[in-house]
Amino acid sequence: MGSIDSEIAYLKKESVYEHLGKVIDQVVAEKPKDAHGLVEVLSRMVKEQAMAPAKAAANEMETEAVADHVKKLKQLDKAPVDEEGGAIPVCAIPDFVEEAEMLSWAGVGFGEIESYKVMCSLRNLAAKEKDAGLIKLRFWGKVFGQDADYYVAEAQRDGGGEEGDEADPDAEPAGTGANQYAYYVTNDLAADWRKLPDIKPKEIIAARAIKRLLTGNAGSKVVTHPYFAGKEEVLLRAIIARITADTVICMKGYLVKEEDGEAIAQNEEFACPSDAALAKKDAWTHMQPHILMNGRTTHKELPEEPPEEEAELKEFLKMKEEQAADPQKEVLRSLEGDGLGWTIKQAGDPTLVTDAANPAVSRSNCCTYLRSLSWPGAVCVIRGGHFANLYVGNGLKAGEPSFFIPAPPDVQDEPEDPGEVEEPQGEVEAEAPPEE
Repeated sequence: MGSIDSEIAYLKKESVYEHLGKVIDQVVAEKPKDAHGLVEVLSRMVKEQAMAPAKAAANEMETEAVADHVKKLKQLDKAPVDEEGGAIPVCAIPDFVEEAEMLSWAGVGFGEIESYKVMCSLRNLAAKEKDAGLIKLRFWGKVFGQDADYYVAEAQRDGGGEEGDEADPDAEPAGTGANQYAYYVTNDLAADWRKLPDIKPKEIIAARAIKRLLTGNAGSKVVTHPYFAGKEEVLLRAIIARITADTVICMKGYLVKEEDGEAIAQNEEFACPSDAALAKKDAWTHMQPHILMNGRTTHKELPEEPPEEEAELKEFLKMKEEQAADPQKEVLRSLEGDGLGWTIKQAGDPTLVTDAANPAVSRSNCCTYLRSLSWPGAVCVIRGGHFANLYVGNGLKAGEPSFFIPAPPDVQDEPEDPGEVEEPQGEVEAEAPPEE
């Protein structure tokens, strides 16, 4: 009896006893003709009935999540208005839906629905930041993460020239250098945007030393080697600064230096080159300042005469040597000889046709696109004189070695013990005879 009781207790513990009872009740209730042959079917029916409440709860949670998402999408599609019901004036925003159609010729894009969501989300962001002094807002791109992706928006600020960070005198003021633009990120286009902090030179230098996939959580710690002091939002901001400096380009002559020789403005007399000319690298120039090895876009000004004190003289000579080894580059520098890899292709019909709206102007449906081989995912597309830059990638530069220190080789096994052996000098000496 003890053995039978223990076996029944085991069946009850594993829920087999209860399940068999329900199967027997099902057979008795339905009285099928071939009960023996339908045991497996009846057993499966009993299991499905037991799982039905759990599925119903899961379906209810899924329905609530879908309803919440639909509510966010309705809010996203709704044009922002003020308290009186009037439209909120926003800064200039390029039509990303139109640019997405052009980018599709280069094999880049998000589809019509997501492109429309991007446009609506940018409009809502511009309305929310209407008092932040934004002049222009454009969609910079998308950076993939392990758990979530980052949508990135680039904002041009009015004026700029704010004071730099007192804690870091090397930091460039807002509106200049690597901090020329402000950047906002979000994981969900229907959610709020998060402004990234301005970047510092030491953070760009630290970001160059590591190679790491982002997680998608801007507030998470960056666990890597070498050590990175900032959170992931700082690393993301450094990656954006590096990609922007190397891959944002325009046609040669589209931007010109003003009379003072420093400020850069759009050339009002610019005429777009032909499709054949755009297929060459010398027809393109960079738009953003080059980031030097010191993490800045410019070197610090040196005094005209060397200082007399020994410590200051050493610092002066060191800075002079650094400037000679890493000279500052022009903002409007050609793609030829920039040290970066590029590929240029064209798609569409290059035949020139007369514009019906303006017969004096001829245009073609040819689309020219440039891809960066140094930063996979960066692309610039032009068609009909209108161009757009976009980045969609992992935020990793091509050709950089892994930052993890390689593991040491496996520890070798101990050699087998051969045991004791005789001395190699000769035979064992015979015992001496006892003395008389």
